[in-house]
Amino acid sequence: MQQCFMFLDWGDGWKSVNDHAEDVAALAGFSIQWGTDDLAEQPEPSVMSFTLRDRTGWLTGRALTLAGARVLVQISEQPTWGMLRDDMGPWSAQHMRVEAMHQAYTPDLPSSTSSTAITLFDGLVQNGGDARPHGDGWLLELSASGRMILWKRLQKQGPTSSDARYAGLHWVAGMSGRVEELNRRAADADAPRVSVSGLTSTDSMAAYKTDDYPSQLDLLHRTFAHESMWPIWYEYPDRAVSRLDYMPFGVPVTLGVDTVGRFTVTDWTGETLDGLDAAEIIIDDEQTLTIPEPVTQFVIQGKTAKASDGVLEFDQHDTELSDLGTLPANLKTTQSSVTVEADVVSADESGGVWTRAGGTVWTPGDDERAAFSRLLVTVDRRLRPETIVFDSRRLDPATHARLYLTASSGPLVIQGATSSRLAGDDGNPAASGAWASIGGTLTYQWRSGRPLLRNEVTLWPLPVAAAAATTWASMGAWPATWSQCALTLAELSLVDTYQQPTTITEEP
Repeated sequence: MQQCFMFLDWGDGWKSVNDHAEDVAALAGFSIQWGTDDLAEQPEPSVMSFTLRDRTGWLTGRALTLAGARVLVQISEQPTWGMLRDDMGPWSAQHMRVEAMHQAYTPDLPSSTSSTAITLFDGLVQNGGDARPHGDGWLLELSASGRMILWKRLQKQGPTSSDARYAGLHWVAGMSGRVEELNRRAADADAPRVSVSGLTSTDSMAAYKTDDYPSQLDLLHRTFAHESMWPIWYEYPDRAVSRLDYMPFGVPVTLGVDTVGRFTVTDWTGETLDGLDAAEIIIDDEQTLTIPEPVTQFVIQGKTAKASDGVLEFDQHDTELSDLGTLPANLKTTQSSVTVEADVVSADESGGVWTRAGGTVWTPGDDERAAFSRLLVTVDRRLRPETIVFDSRRLDPATHARLYLTASSGPLVIQGATSSRLAGDDGNPAASGAWASIGGTLTYQWRSGRPLLRNEVTLWPLPVAAAAATTWASMGAWPATWSQCALTLAELSLVDTYQQPTTITEEP
């Protein structure tokens, strides 16, 4: 059994709030709203509401100094005997049940290099809150925002240029130069840095008028909004450090099956992850599926480069990206668009001024248009579970840490759901395949004296790389038996890789 631990930093180092040595206060529970519920919206900074039981009043007396303090929430790995304190004495002195070991475990501070705890939330305590007497102590109810909030607060003038063509403009930089400047300012403000590894960094960006001050978070979103990878940006915590990073919801993943007929999923980095058993996931009693409203196109609101007396200016320019005829005609009877604002220059009416200034024009090629089309089909052709809950009583956070982060889980594949038997008119599964969490609510509470962690998430469908037509020959020596392979034929059509048995070579 695992317990969540909270740490506070007033600026002079981490102080453990609810470990079993100092016992400053007990963490009664928390609720963290994170992510988004739709591909059209980028996540806002996560918000945590939490309750502390202050037995002595020490923390309540300092409540006015909590605003702006850094707060970190971690969950330990499954405690082992080796993690227990030396002052607890020899083996013969231990009378606790194994299931109660979490009550004696004292974690390392988050900044310790030896810490093995999993960070669930990294944020800043917000102003306000409530304190009231509770028994012999006090109950503190507070809130905190993820440190992504610092990117939203940073709204200063960007880099300018001495080139007369950029007079009256700022944030004059290409994609890579803009990201470099965003990270420099983030470091100065003790904010998380952003990782853009794997994204295009060569397209030209429109500049802003000097009376327009977008936040760093908006700049980040608009810099990569035209990417067919469709990056959704999250704050990923790791020990005492967090970073801004993306989950590419437009990149196809690959499905496979192991030697006993269990699904695997391989992401865009080449990492292969095991599938989840539907019996380990909590859904609503009615097993409700959501029928999504069809989306017929993506609209990238980029910029047109213009010039007046040799000085550049930028207006909106829309690029429409359709399904390329891959959706049934009846789904396109009513036009419905996902529209995003981008800073990429997608048209040039400057009479050559933009080109002479070194600017380029983004025009989506055939591969990019095909990627947007594939994403539309994925969004429109998949029924979605209305309720999905990852519960620590069924899925161990130490083993499945990514399911309990306040950021996207990355690719998931779920096997054995009742809805997996459904197939669409195209022969593909109607309600199964690859997914990723896009947002949700992470809660922690005590139930019957035991800690309970639950993440109720919104799942979003991911594109699956098209597999070659499955034949007996494509399975090779796949050793799964009929009784092990609980896959429908529609699900089998998505499988690209069949794990082969390990060959053992005997020494002569």
